[in-house]
Amino acid sequence: MTTRPISRLSLASGFWLAAGLALVLGIAWLAWPRPLKVQTEPVDRGPVAMTLVDEGKTRIHDVFTLVAPVGGDLRRMTLHAGDAVARGQVVATLGPADPSLLDARTAAAANAAVSATRAGLASAEADADLAQRDQARVARLAAQGYASRAALDAADAALRAARAHVAARKAELAGAQAQASQPAAASRGETVVRSPTGGRVLRILQESGGVVAAGTPLVEIGDPAGLEVVADFLSQDAMQVRPGARAVLEGWGGDPPIPASVLRVEPYARTRTSALGVEEQRVGVILRLSDPASAPSLGHGFRVDVRVTLSEVTDALRVPADALVRQGDGWAVYRVQGGRARLTPVRIGIGDDRHRVVLGGLSAGDQVVLYPAATLKDGARVSS
Repeated sequence: MTTRPISRLSLASGFWLAAGLALVLGIAWLAWPRPLKVQTEPVDRGPVAMTLVDEGKTRIHDVFTLVAPVGGDLRRMTLHAGDAVARGQVVATLGPADPSLLDARTAAAANAAVSATRAGLASAEADADLAQRDQARVARLAAQGYASRAALDAADAALRAARAHVAARKAELAGAQAQASQPAAASRGETVVRSPTGGRVLRILQESGGVVAAGTPLVEIGDPAGLEVVADFLSQDAMQVRPGARAVLEGWGGDPPIPASVLRVEPYARTRTSALGVEEQRVGVILRLSDPASAPSLGHGFRVDVRVTLSEVTDALRVPADALVRQGDGWAVYRVQGGRARLTPVRIGIGDDRHRVVLGGLSAGDQVVLYPAATLKDGARVSS
């Protein structure tokens, strides 16, 4: 049996044929559609609550501002903000104010007034002496029958008027002398200001001693046990809030959230301008803490975030809100089934920040695509 040698042409042909086949296979492999990498999450059961969130501010319900009942010399305050006070405790003391000193100009004017009043008094006394002599002379003539009764009555009246004028001038002199002299210190004793309630000092409004006028605010006192929160909601949001609704306070600088409840919704709205310059109608929603002892760090005027629960389902079939996409006027999700993403219409109910209640279209355990890309199509191959 004879063997025929393989020619170089045959070897070259086979090599190029194999290379071409490998190239075609490589191109086909590269062009073959691969599964799209996606992030998935299962549909499960759990609580879903629809809430409203807005900024709020704490306040003590009853804040008492104590004022000076009389003018006087306020003694320096010994209390400080945060100090506890009992009902009836003395919080401020006022003594009689020292008399004011006369300056040179005022003293000169007062002394001139005294001199002028003394001169007027001397003139009035001279007129009174003359009126007295005239009256005595008319009385003697009347007794002798040389003066009429009318003349005697006129002389008596002139004497009485002159004496009254002297008395008035003496009173004016006493007043002028009082103005010119340094007044003596008031004789009244100390006046104390007592706390009308137990609580804590919120602010010292007049810490340093000194003379104060009647009605000057001195200190603010309130009871932290009466702490409440007021939040300004948009009027259309406040319409959905009901007294007794459950709420929590967040963003207060500590953990966990502080439980609270809605006490009342104020019946009037105020116009406020937002940071963007838009006028908004805001309504005050008042909340009370469920347990004031759970918020020992909160005080009057602290900022918090208020989250009010409008409605809640404790055991709902829920889908992640990040899996929902618009489909016409409704909603849909991409459900992963057999390695492919199937666009599935769903009916949804209330929702919170993370989930929506599923009313139809999905079952517990279904895997749905989170954050579906715009390029994802119905039936596309996916892998997680």
